[in-house]
Order: sequence, then structure tokens, then C-alpha cells
Amino acid sequence: MKKRLPASRVYIKDILDGYYVRSEGDFEPNYLITRDARKVYRVKVVATVVREPVISDDETYGKFQIDDGTGTIWVLGFRDDTRFIRLVKKGDLVQIIGKVAEWRDDKQILVEGVAKVSPNFWILHRFETLKEKVEHAEKARMAFDIYDRYGVTAKAKVIAKNKGIDEELLQTIDELYAMMLEQRALEEELIEEEVTEETEETPVNPELEKAKEAIMNLLREKGKALSHKFIVKKLSKEFDEEIIEEAISQLLADGEIYEPEIGFYEPL
Repeated sequence: MKKRLPASRVYIKDILDGYYVRSEGDFEPNYLITRDARKVYRVKVVATVVREPVISDDETYGKFQIDDGTGTIWVLGFRDDTRFIRLVKKGDLVQIIGKVAEWRDDKQILVEGVAKVSPNFWILHRFETLKEKVEHAEKARMAFDIYDRYGVTAKAKVIAKNKGIDEELLQTIDELYAMMLEQRALEEELIEEEVTEETEETPVNPELEKAKEAIMNLLREKGKALSHKFIVKKLSKEFDEEIIEEAISQLLADGEIYEPEIGFYEPL
């Protein structure tokens, strides 16, 4: 019989901020790496149900959303696991046990068990979660230091072993850094694309430029505020009304003209 992997107590924020890893092997479990380098296969979360559970018409799928004060996440059940969805309602304080999954970059929990709990249990969960994080943080601090100096080398593994640190933590840190670098590269690529789009010159519309010039000449000629209606009527023989409207909008946006009162324009 296949041994079930242990469930780690976490906050929802740990899940949302973590990196989801899909294993390459068919029989290898997927997992989450948290920002503090914990490898999490299954999670244990205590939170409040904030949306009414929903079950599909064919009863093969159900979901509800939970919030623990650090974030919100959807809890999903498929096939036989939809029975867990029926056990809760909006407003319930529950403990969820399940596997982390990811769909279109959104983290989810695939429910394996659910139970209603008391507020005191929620306090206990917060305490135990914090305790686990603190205990891990001390080892992680030393492991990060070893990794930064020696990487994942034989020497690093020996040093880690002598300090009571599992060498798997070094491997987890290595994975974490790789995913962080990959994410940073993607973000920089997106920023570069946005900057390129912003710096691309907008094609000049000659007719629009002529309309803008005609409006400015008209305003200077009259030497006073002119109404929108007057400008459109005066220039309607030369330009379509849409072009005149767009020209006025651009002149306002560029600070060439202003509205001393609604519907009237003067040059600045």
C-alpha cells in the first residue's frame, strides 16, 4: 500500500506565494515550494468558508472558497470527493486537508478531508503553524548560508549533515532559486514588452493634424472662448464631425486648449 505523504500546517498565503512543481515522473507526486524553502506535498489549513459551496449538475465536481485572514483560495472536490463539499456551508470554520494544485496559474486545494472546528481550534492551528515555521526558519537560515557559499556540492552536503540539516533542504533551495530566477526573467520580459509598446510611435493621421491646426487658428482668430457647437459648425465643411471631436480631445489632452466653462474652449 502506498504511504500517504504528511500534511503540513500552512497559511493560505504560503500556498498563494509558493511555487507549484509538477513532477516529471508519472508516479511522483506534485508539490509546492514555499518562499521559505519548505517542500509541501499536502496541506492542512484552518479557515472560514466565505462562499456557498457549489456542486455541478452531474455531481462530479464541487467547490467552495475559504479565507484564513492571510488570503483566499478555492477548495475543489472531484467525483467521490464531492461528498466533502456537502459537509460545509458559508460561514463555517473548517479544517481542510488536501493536495495543492494549480490551474491557469491559480493555486487550489484538492480536498481529501474536511471538518468543522471551533474558534479555539483555529487558535491552536495558528500556534502550531507558527511553531513549525519558526523551527524550519532556523534550519533554513543555515541551509541558505551553506548553499550561497557552496551550492549543492559534496562539501555542502557534509557541512549540512554535520549541522543536522537534511541535504534535501539544499536541493529544495536550489529548486526555489531556479524558479525565482525564471519568474524574474518572465517579469522582466513582460516589462520590456510593455515599454516597447509604449515607446512605439502612433501613426500620424494627416487629416487629424490639419483639424487640430484649424481649431487652434480659429480660436486665435476669434480671441475668445468658442463653443463646441460653433467650432463643429465652422469646420464641418472641411472635416467630418468625428475628426473634429477627436482633434478637440487631443488638444485638451496635450494641454493646448482648456475649458473655461463646460463646452467652451480657449487656447492656453
